[in-house]
Amino acid sequence: MRRREITLDFTSLLDVTLIVIFFFIIFSHLDGEENKARADEIIQEAQLAQDEAELARQEANELIQHLEEEIELVQESGNRYADNVLEMLEFNNSDNLKIILDVTDDSWEIRLSHADDAIAFIENSDNLTDEILDAMENAGYDTDSTIFCDFIYDGGVPGTNRACKKMKTVLDEIAEVYTFFYVSETDLSMGLE
Repeated sequence: MRRREITLDFTSLLDVTLIVIFFFIIFSHLDGEENKARADEIIQEAQLAQDEAELARQEANELIQHLEEEIELVQESGNRYADNVLEMLEFNNSDNLKIILDVTDDSWEIRLSHADDAIAFIENSDNLTDEILDAMENAGYDTDSTIFCDFIYDGGVPGTNRACKKMKTVLDEIAEVYTFFYVSETDLSMGLE
């Protein structure tokens, strides 16, 4: 048997292998670019979703705050309604606050009463408003309470007009402190003949 010499040329095989490796590198780089582009898109979508979620959270917080204000308003309204009803019942039973003007010859005084109980007797002075406010506070009146007040005087007694003018100013000043202070006037001389 004879031996033959076989010579193989691997140059072309090496060329083909290098070409395959080259294409593999190119395609893997292209896949990397596509993956990077997809990742960038996903990041942008996530950022957009996060911005939308933050906006929705802010809107939800604003809505919650608005609802809390509405609930507080409704509660205050309910409390105000109950306070008004109680004061109307007292007024109906003549158990409400009364400010009675008693005029004598040269002087006059104010008598405060509630449910026929005397709260205070206050003589005419320069600080009449403060004295009445102190008497009301001592009697337990709250500045947010509803107060139906009767201002009672006898217009037929000399000096009443001058006292009533001062008292109307005093009552206006009281209404500035007591938000829900309502006054009705009763002139005892009206209708008497």
